[in-house]
Amino acid sequence: MKIEGPSKTSATSKTGKTERAADGGVGFDDYMAAGTKATSAPATSSAIARVDALLAAQAVEDPAERSARKRMHARAEGVLGELDRLKIALLTGQLTLGHVIDIADVVASHREKINDPRLTAILDEVDLRAQIEIAKARKAMESRG
Repeated sequence: MKIEGPSKTSATSKTGKTERAADGGVGFDDYMAAGTKATSAPATSSAIARVDALLAAQAVEDPAERSARKRMHARAEGVLGELDRLKIALLTGQLTLGHVIDIADVVASHREKINDPRLTAILDEVDLRAQIEIAKARKAMESRG
């Protein structure tokens, strides 16, 4: 119905729904019925369960791996502790040949247990610098004595 002003109304035109249905046209109801028939069944949850099981299996840590990680952590703490002692001794002016020898020993004792090439390169640099300082100190001691 169309409103044209105060107290004036007129009928609207027909949509032709019955004509389309009679002519073989497809209506909204037909699309809805066809849409529900064409949808596939939802994926089963077994595939998701398999993926969850794989992720859970990957998350489980081997006890041997856990103990190896603890040992590596303890070694890393030891090396960092020695480096920290060396840094403090250097900053306070109390660096002795013993500090340098200690750090060289710590680096040498842990080098073969490390599989990471970047960490090995860092330890090589620390060891090289320690060996240079030891050689310089020995040279100075020999020239005095």
